[in-house]
Amino acid sequence: MNYLVLAIAPGLAICLFIFHRDAYNREPKLNMIVSFILGAAAILPAIYIESYFWYSSTESVSGIAIRAFFVVALTEELCKFAALRLYSYRQKSFDEPLDGIVYAVMVSMGFATVENIMYVDKYGLNVALVRMFLSVPAHAAFGVLMGYFVGKAKFSPGRSAKLMASGLCWAVFFHGTFDTLLFWQESPEMEDYIPDILLFTGAVISFIVALRLSWKHITIHRLLSQKTYMPVASLSLRRAYEKDVPLIRDLSLKIWPQTYSTILSAEQVDYMMNMMYSETSLLKQMKEDHEFIIVDDGKEPVGFASFGLTGPGVYKLHKIYVLPSRQGKGTGRFVINELLKAIARKGGSSLELNVNRNNKAKEFYEKLGFAVLREEDIDIGGGYFMNDYVMEKKL
Repeated sequence: MNYLVLAIAPGLAICLFIFHRDAYNREPKLNMIVSFILGAAAILPAIYIESYFWYSSTESVSGIAIRAFFVVALTEELCKFAALRLYSYRQKSFDEPLDGIVYAVMVSMGFATVENIMYVDKYGLNVALVRMFLSVPAHAAFGVLMGYFVGKAKFSPGRSAKLMASGLCWAVFFHGTFDTLLFWQESPEMEDYIPDILLFTGAVISFIVALRLSWKHITIHRLLSQKTYMPVASLSLRRAYEKDVPLIRDLSLKIWPQTYSTILSAEQVDYMMNMMYSETSLLKQMKEDHEFIIVDDGKEPVGFASFGLTGPGVYKLHKIYVLPSRQGKGTGRFVINELLKAIARKGGSSLELNVNRNNKAKEFYEKLGFAVLREEDIDIGGGYFMNDYVMEKKL
């Protein structure tokens, strides 16, 4: 079990690292998991192809180099490239050059993790430690080199084939160089000319060069991501009408249970969904002067909100919810700021809202200038209560 942990840990650690480098427009976790799994599955055709051609190559110095470059490096990088190109590249979320690196590393780490498990299971602790600091990070570096060019290809239609080929060639070149220097240690011919320690050092140097290039490529695409990432630039609000009730219901089913699953019991969540978000209830709220709005990101609806006048100059934000994929990206802030502007134009003097006392959203509202007015426990029937803070922001 300890060996298995050692085999899996490096790949997962690198996945977490690259996930956090993609700070401005992160990819859906499901897409990254699928990419990792496809990378793991890509080892099967690689093993078959390598085993078929392995013994047809000679044990001469040149034969070993040919094996390293064309049997191992080319085969493995082609299999990883196939997973990247056929799945990750086609995802809607692949919307900036940095995503090429993110997905290529996920695929590479899936591949490297399975390979690592096989090696560690066969050779034990010493191999686990060496591969943790050398082979697995090397696969990540090769993935970055490939992904950098694939990311550029996605947004350069006229040059996409050339850029993809460049990415594959760079990955194969460094992979083949790395493996050649390691494989030559097993060559009797090479022992007469170059000591094993120098060959190993050469492999480490090739890895370091690939790593430095990878870091440079990550930095270039990350800076581009930072400059171009404007999460609210494409957002727009529109008033919702009765015809939009099914859409609001659908959005609430995607958002509400996940938002409150750690705060309320499953039974209370179901009860409140039926009470507040059935189509009948939503229609009734619209007729009671709850003004609903739909939040759209230019591609699809990503959230909704409702508000209404509750007293002279006092408006209440009854609801504001955005899809989990849009949370933490400024969408909620954008919606509230736009509502505040609209309320000010209507002559409003303050905006109130209720937030569950265990909901971390309270901190979000405080950052926007809301302050707690009082606590409120609302009997909603069925033996359930809404235990809220009432918060207010002066306009």
